[in-house]
Amino acid sequence: MSHSTSANTIRVRVLAITSLIWIAGCVGFYRVVLADETLRFFESLSLMLFVVLFGWIAFSFSMALEGFIGRITRTRRQAEDDSVRHWDQIGSSNAVLVPVYNESPKRVFAAVAAMREQLVAKRNGVDRFDFYILSDTTDPDVWLQEEWCWSELVRQFPRESEQDDADSAAIHVYYRHRTHNTARKAGNIADFCENWGGHYDHMIVLDADSLMTGGTMIEMVRRMKGDDRLGILQVPPVPVGRASLFARWQQFSAAVYGPMFAEGFDRFAGDQGNYWGHNAIIRVSAFMRHCQLPVLPGPAPLGGEILSHDFVEASLLVRAGWKVKIANDLGGSYEECPTTILDFVKRDQRWCQGNLQHWQVMTAAGIHPISRIHFLSGMLSYLAAPIWMIFLATSVVAAVVNEHFGQWPIAGDGTTIMLGLFIGSMGLLVVPKFLALVVAIYESDRRRSLGGAMRLLMSVLVETFASVLFAPIIAVYHTRFVISVLTGHNVQWNAQQRDESGVSWGEATAQMWPLSVAGIALGLSLGIARPEWLGWFSPFVLGWALSIPIAVAMGSRRLGVGMLHAGLLQIASERQPLSILARHQHWIAEIEAWQRDEAYEHRSLLDRFLSDESFRNQHLAILRSAGNQSPVQENEPEWRTRCGTAAAVLTEPASTRRRLLSDDEWIESVELKTRRASE
Repeated sequence: MSHSTSANTIRVRVLAITSLIWIAGCVGFYRVVLADETLRFFESLSLMLFVVLFGWIAFSFSMALEGFIGRITRTRRQAEDDSVRHWDQIGSSNAVLVPVYNESPKRVFAAVAAMREQLVAKRNGVDRFDFYILSDTTDPDVWLQEEWCWSELVRQFPRESEQDDADSAAIHVYYRHRTHNTARKAGNIADFCENWGGHYDHMIVLDADSLMTGGTMIEMVRRMKGDDRLGILQVPPVPVGRASLFARWQQFSAAVYGPMFAEGFDRFAGDQGNYWGHNAIIRVSAFMRHCQLPVLPGPAPLGGEILSHDFVEASLLVRAGWKVKIANDLGGSYEECPTTILDFVKRDQRWCQGNLQHWQVMTAAGIHPISRIHFLSGMLSYLAAPIWMIFLATSVVAAVVNEHFGQWPIAGDGTTIMLGLFIGSMGLLVVPKFLALVVAIYESDRRRSLGGAMRLLMSVLVETFASVLFAPIIAVYHTRFVISVLTGHNVQWNAQQRDESGVSWGEATAQMWPLSVAGIALGLSLGIARPEWLGWFSPFVLGWALSIPIAVAMGSRRLGVGMLHAGLLQIASERQPLSILARHQHWIAEIEAWQRDEAYEHRSLLDRFLSDESFRNQHLAILRSAGNQSPVQENEPEWRTRCGTAAAVLTEPASTRRRLLSDDEWIESVELKTRRASE
């Protein structure tokens, strides 16, 4: 059976199971709302919303079930045959791209150093790799730190042999800064392709917090060479390296549930998979030919520049006949995750707007049906929350205004059906977690790496309890995000918070007090009017009422480390430390030591820029090499500072410093101004 036929068979099976579950649930709910043989307005509305919600969770369950079947029945991947291995002898050129935007330079460059180190040790002598740090940074101080880190790191790298240089096999690290960050990350990648893409066969796209082992990158290249129709190969990233309780919860969920869900997604998608924007390898020629992003009609937030570019780029390649696949059998792909609920929702707000934009692409001509499902799933991951909230509200109103429906529990058969629907819905949400637990226990290597069956079971119970409390909180935030987008409020695309700063009681109270009031009010109202409903609404009452202490506790490193010491929510990298994570920390410490040495000589990097000609010339060379110089004009507010003394820039605001650092003519004049000031 061909891979395509197999994928089609799996798709039919997933959709058939989804349809059976969906129809059964919809018929059951229809019988409930018709218990008194009338169909009123709020009952009709709740029925329509139930149809959408139940279809969504039925599809998600079916995908999880497919992943369970795949993980249980799969055999270990056999060695590739000689017809594929002969591609290893054909060299390729590969760029490893690290787009950054106001990130911590020491963490970014330490990651590059660690990954480069592994490639130096593992490369096969045939394929060439180069790293590109593609900066869209707008903070002038961070910009200069990036340049300083880059220069120091390159200077510290041990030089490869002369033979490597002769064979063009040395692993170089390049740095480029854009003065104007047009189109955000997508524009950053497009700028690389326009200027340097023609020199490379493949590009491995990372995020600022990504880490990939050298072996994984080499294997990704090998698979691209082995299939000349493969456009994107996505390796699922695993979150690691964080200690807060919230981060540990996410890391554990990804480690235990992720492989099964990735398996189901891969089996369903086949050659029409998806791209998540990072930790993936892309065929440069195909990307440049087919992935020019359109500007969506209409104003932002639903129109204009596409924010979430990855799904769109995957769909454009699939439309052009290229394969987009998920390498769910590959490890060695890592990322960091938000450490607090507040950081999580800030990131989710950006993703919400980006995903809701996709409706225009989803309905475009030529888009593959599987790509349309990817778009719809992404949209429903945010739309489900307001639909759920409205469904609950309409159901309560229907129960109050309809005397028969308002008798809770409903008399007769209605009680049995309603109870069955509730248990069935909860089962569709919870059973996949325990199927993933079964898979983790069944796979002996994973079971041992995650602490054994008993610790796994206890951790899944803790994670499930946390999910029950967290779901009502995130549902409110997602509802707010969707309403914000639909009412025309455009999100600001700011840099992500990467540090583990925790959440203070003041921050939590400022953000969560409306939720706490709503939870307390809901609990009191139900206790007075409908005490029999408290059990059904207890997740909302508890989740909302306790949202402030939940936010504080989730952001706590102390509680996260306590869980680690108790053997709960552990992941494999905590029991068997990974070499690349250790080397990342080593390079962070090295860069911090260099920074301490630098502090003795200069008050700041801007001070060094003004007084150190070599550092200034390096900045000028970086600026001009990418054609990003932009002289200040007389009509700009920075003109007065430009014409003043060089030292005057030290007291100027960040926006002025940034503008002047883009002015190559001013930079050339700094030495003369400095000399005159000293005279």
